Formats: sequence, structure tokens, C-alpha cells
Amino acid sequence: GKTPFGIDCSGFTQMVYKLNGYKLLRDASQQATQGEALSFIEESEPGDLAFFDNAEGNIIHVGIIMKDNYIIHAHGKVRIDRLDHSGIYNVEKRIHTHKLRVIKKII
Repeated sequence: GKTPFGIDCSGFTQMVYKLNGYKLLRDASQQATQGEALSFIEESEPGDLAFFDNAEGNIIHVGIIMKDNYIIHAHGKVRIDRLDHSGIYNVEKRIHTHKLRVIKKII
């Protein structure tokens, strides 16, 4: 959601895309149905969306790919983290916080 108290991951991606004239659906799992899937992370470009799943295989998180293997996403707050083949890597915690499922080219 988007409230005065903050924004969630899909609300963030939806807002950024809307500000640039593109319509995204509301939830991360819905956004994952949009666009064209990329086969390799190396094919991704800034602005592409990366989706992450849980142990059950459900899409639970989304972020916007930046250059040089970084991602901007809302997780408690809007933050920038490393992105690799496994998912989002939090340098401070030294762990992967989200498991990469698919990258989609929307634009």
C-alpha cells in the first residue's frame, strides 16, 4: 500500500512507473504477469523489474533494477541493495534477503 507511514514494494514500483507514464498492476504477484521474462540477469537493464518468491514459490517482492548489479526496492524503507543470481544481497547483514525468481522487461 501507499500511506503517510510508508510504501510497500509493489506500491513503490507502481508509483515510479506511473510517474514515467506506465501502468503497473497493484500487487507484486500481479506485476509479475506483465512484460517479457528475461532468461539471464545479464540481459537486464535499468528499469527492468526483478521479482522474488518465498519457499512456496509465491511472488512476494519486487524491485527496480539499477545499473552495476544494484536494485532499488521498498523493504521497511526504500533502499538500494546488491542484486545477483541468487537475489537481493544485504551488505550490512551479509545475507540474501530475497530469492530471485524472474526478471521482467516492462518498458
